[in-house]
Amino acid sequence: MRIACGHCGSEFSPKPTGRTPRYCKTSCRVAAHRARPQVPAELRSRPRWVRHRDKVPVTVAGRPASATDPATWSTYAAARRSTVGDGIGFVLGGGVACLDLDHCLVDGVPNELAREVLARVPGAYVEVSPSGDGLHVWGTAPEQPGRRRDGIEAYSVGRYITVTGNVFQAGGLVDLTEFFTA
Repeated sequence: MRIACGHCGSEFSPKPTGRTPRYCKTSCRVAAHRARPQVPAELRSRPRWVRHRDKVPVTVAGRPASATDPATWSTYAAARRSTVGDGIGFVLGGGVACLDLDHCLVDGVPNELAREVLARVPGAYVEVSPSGDGLHVWGTAPEQPGRRRDGIEAYSVGRYITVTGNVFQAGGLVDLTEFFTA
């Protein structure tokens, strides 16, 4: 049996290990991993990271964290290194906002509302939420109270959002202000 490498495309015969490898050699595996879309640098560079346990924010040391107390936040690197809780999250504010679209994916395909939102924010970084059937659309907006309207939750301060790294659409932070004023 010959299969194509998931990075370079060359065909290779896998060793009989019981699993099917995706890459022909280690350098292709490493290159493919590095090429994967990542959390945008605009988020990674800000020290507004927490861990979460059962959707509740905690510090990298496991103590309660607060979406309004910077003393409980850390860097992206520290949050990634920590093994506390279930994963990482980002505390909104400082111009960073997020749209939370719940239950908008059916078998990985966006529903009509999600398609309309995504069409309005081309180039946005979008992740699949922890539930697997929602989306988090990341961007910028002035700090203002969150709002829920027409199935779209928009937040820009006083809240943290889980970050899964499960990229639905690679991109950066785009202007989301219209979702707070429309």
